[in-house]
Amino acid sequence: MAFIVHKGLSYGSKNYHLFEKSLYYLKDKNSHLNKHNILHMDYENFLSPDEKFHWVCLNKTKVSVVKIFFKTLLASIKTIYLIRGWSTFLGWLLCINRYKWYIKYCEIIKKYKNLKVAIIDYEVLCPKTLILALEKNKIKTVATQERFAHTFCTSFANVVIDTYYVANEFVANFIKNSKYHDVKNVISTGSYRSDYLLSFKKENIPEEITNAKTQGKKIIVALGYQSPNYWFESNVSLETNWTSQISFLEDLIKLDQSLENTFIVIRYKSLGWIKNEYFEKISKKINNCKNIIISTNYSESFYSYKLCANADLVIAKHTSLADECLEKEIPVLFYEYGHNLEKIMSDVFNYLSSGIMCHNFRELLEKTNSLLYNNSSDLKNKIIELNNKVYYVKEKGNVKSKITKNLENLIKNKIMDSN
Repeated sequence: MAFIVHKGLSYGSKNYHLFEKSLYYLKDKNSHLNKHNILHMDYENFLSPDEKFHWVCLNKTKVSVVKIFFKTLLASIKTIYLIRGWSTFLGWLLCINRYKWYIKYCEIIKKYKNLKVAIIDYEVLCPKTLILALEKNKIKTVATQERFAHTFCTSFANVVIDTYYVANEFVANFIKNSKYHDVKNVISTGSYRSDYLLSFKKENIPEEITNAKTQGKKIIVALGYQSPNYWFESNVSLETNWTSQISFLEDLIKLDQSLENTFIVIRYKSLGWIKNEYFEKISKKINNCKNIIISTNYSESFYSYKLCANADLVIAKHTSLADECLEKEIPVLFYEYGHNLEKIMSDVFNYLSSGIMCHNFRELLEKTNSLLYNNSSDLKNKIIELNNKVYYVKEKGNVKSKITKNLENLIKNKIMDSN
C-alpha cells in the first residue's frame, strides 16, 4: 500500500496550518491503513514529518538516466512526423517532456514489486504521468474527491483513477456520463471533511462566536481568497489581486453597517498579505468595526470548520468548505463578483439556479437579510432542495469509515488475486 502525497501531510503552510491529512489512517497496528504500514511516496521533495514513516522522495530516487534518454529518444523519432508547424512542434515538445517523466516514474515504480494499491492525494493535481506509471505496473489507484466544484471544471481538473470516492450521487452520475474523466469505479460516500462540521456543531465553539452569541447576535462567517504577498504577483491575478481583496473587505464593512445585530468573522487560508502597507488603511477600518474581526487562529486543526459549524450564514468566495456547509444544510451565499468581473464560478456550475449566487452588493444584502431574518424564506427552501438534489447520499455521515472499509476490502481482494 502506498500513499502518493501532495505537498506533505498537512494542508496549509508552516505558519498557517489548516488541517492534517488523516483520512486514510487507522489506529489498528495490524491494518494496512495504519500510518506506519503505509509507504508514503512524495513527488515534490517534501520531507517526512515523522522519522518512523516509510517515506520516499520520488524525484530523488536514482534511475538509469541513459535508459530514460534512449526511450525518450525512440519515442521522439517515432512521433516526429506529427509535427506540421510551429504550434504542433510546441505541443509535440510538451508531450515528449511528459513522456520522459512517465518513463522515469515507471522505472521507479518497478522497484516496488509488492505494491498493489496506491492512494492518490489531491487527485486533480497529482501528475497524470505518475498515475499512468502506476497503472502500467498494474497497481490499482484510489482517490477521494477533494473539491466538489472540480467535477465541472473539465478543462483542467479531469480525473484518471481506478476507484474514486466522490461527494454525492449527483457527482457520481456526472462523472459516469462525462467524456472528460476516466474512472472505472465511482462510489458515492459524501464529502469526507463535512463530517467535521457535525462534530463541531455546538461543541468546541470558538470563543469569538460564543461571546457574540451571548449578546444575541447572528453569526456570519466570510470565507475569502487570500491575496499574493507581492505587487508583481497581484498584477497578474484575476481574482486574488489586491484591489479585488479590498473590494471584498469594503463590501463586508458595508454589509455590517446595513445589518442589525450581526457579527462577522472573516477567515482566510493565510494572512501574510495583510501585513503589506497597501492594506494598512482597510485593516484600520476593519479594526474600528465592533462587529467584524479577521480570524487569526491557525494553531488549531480544522478551525475554519469550527467557525462554519456554528455560523448562521456563510458568505464565501467559491471554496470547497462552502460546498461542505451546503451538504450539512448550513446556509451559504457565494460572493460571485469582484471589482472587475460579475461571474466567477456560475458559468461552470450555477447550483441549479438556486439563487445562492450573488453578483453584486445589492443581491448580497437582500439575500443575507432573507436568510438571517426571514423564517419563511424561499431561499432557505431552495437550499434544502439543493441539499436533496445535488448533495444527496444514500447513507449520510461516517464518510471516513465508509471509505476505509471499502479500501481495506479492495486491498485484501488485490492481495488475494496476486496470490
